[in-house]
Amino acid sequence: MDLMQLLYDINGFLDRGGAVLYAITIAAFVLWFLIFERLLFIHFRANREMKSLTAVWSRHSAREEAQRIRESLQSDFEHKLLFTLPLIQTLVRITPLLGLFGTVYGMIEIFDVIAQQGTGDARALANGISMATLPTMTGMAVAIVGLFFIRFMESSANRKISQLNAGMQ
Repeated sequence: MDLMQLLYDINGFLDRGGAVLYAITIAAFVLWFLIFERLLFIHFRANREMKSLTAVWSRHSAREEAQRIRESLQSDFEHKLLFTLPLIQTLVRITPLLGLFGTVYGMIEIFDVIAQQGTGDARALANGISMATLPTMTGMAVAIVGLFFIRFMESSANRKISQLNAGMQ
């Protein structure tokens, strides 16, 4: 299958789902970009951050306000690890709602076809049914996979935070 045929197939799928499916697709691309960025940060950059913060801690551990410095360094690291997680969680929550909106919009299209042409035009009814079901399916698929990655990122971040805390003892 060549690239142009793949693009035509994707475009046909998006057209059958209506405008709402385009919105879900854009949300999914933003979601995957943010997930990919966070995974790269957690698995590659976080270890350097931990070494840097541990070095700062070792220079200040004998000071009078050492406990506050330690808490500040830990808080800074936790913030860096979980920086985009609230936005990722919001996108995961929004995509099924967009899918539900697509279902309602598709049902309105079906009722509009029935009101104008009756139930005799099966092709027009099938287009409305596609417009009703594809956004729901896509929104749920994006959300389910996004939930998996949220849990994975949270557990990875918690492990890194525990490692930092152990290194600052």
